[in-house]
Amino acid sequence: MITKMLRRRTARATGLIAVLTLSTGVFSAPASADPGPSYVGLGDSYAAGIGGGQYLVAPEGVPTPCFQTGAAYATALYGLNLACSGATTTDVSSNVTAAARKASTARSVRTASHIIVTVGANDIDAAGTAAACAALAPTTQCEAALVNSLAVKLPMLPAKIKSMVDVIKSKAPRAEVVLTGYPRLFTINEAMPAEQKLTANTVNAAVDLLNATIASSALVNRVKYLSVTQQFLNHGLGSTDPWIVGLPPFCVPGTCAPADRLGDVFHPTAKGHEDGYALTIKAALTK
Repeated sequence: MITKMLRRRTARATGLIAVLTLSTGVFSAPASADPGPSYVGLGDSYAAGIGGGQYLVAPEGVPTPCFQTGAAYATALYGLNLACSGATTTDVSSNVTAAARKASTARSVRTASHIIVTVGANDIDAAGTAAACAALAPTTQCEAALVNSLAVKLPMLPAKIKSMVDVIKSKAPRAEVVLTGYPRLFTINEAMPAEQKLTANTVNAAVDLLNATIASSALVNRVKYLSVTQQFLNHGLGSTDPWIVGLPPFCVPGTCAPADRLGDVFHPTAKGHEDGYALTIKAALTK
């Protein structure tokens, strides 16, 4: 049931994202090129940089532990990283509000040219769904997790994004707010059994639906949306050059999660953070 629903929706979602990416003006230039863009990153583990290397101490005003790394796009772009692992839209609102009150971060928030946000996955319990479907086996647990994420929680996300965007705009009135999407987790290869291919495609379609919801919410709230789907194309788990941290057999040496950092699984590698996110953001927002 869920697979058929996803197939129908994915075709619409792919076209919707393409239209919204253009209509929201992702590739427009910032209002001023002098002294250059100043970035603030907000959001969950994808914005924090999990999977990108050694963990760093988060800036003042950000709850700990947040598991930030130097590969995070805000850090790579010499900006302020206020993202935190596990963050939801509500947490983003709280974090930017707290940062706006701290002497050490208030000016960066108030004068930022771009506030870039990657969030929404935790609002729909994407981590639980990924864990339930990690073996790419068509289990009842995976099916139930997908239904919970997509049929129960995803419809509530647009209202949560609206509330979050309103808070960000109030704390950073000069900033251009940019919502990013998420990469598809899997690249289908011929070595995968038919059932694995089906489940991998289903998980990827679920990501597409999440991205379509974020993109449409960006349009409604008059902020920008930036897709990273194309950047990660052919770099998912199952590819010969994955930019997603995984576990055997869906990883290659150098991209498998260490035994003491299993939380890195399903997050971008350092290359994924840098080439998939940071370079894409810089290219899109500095033209």
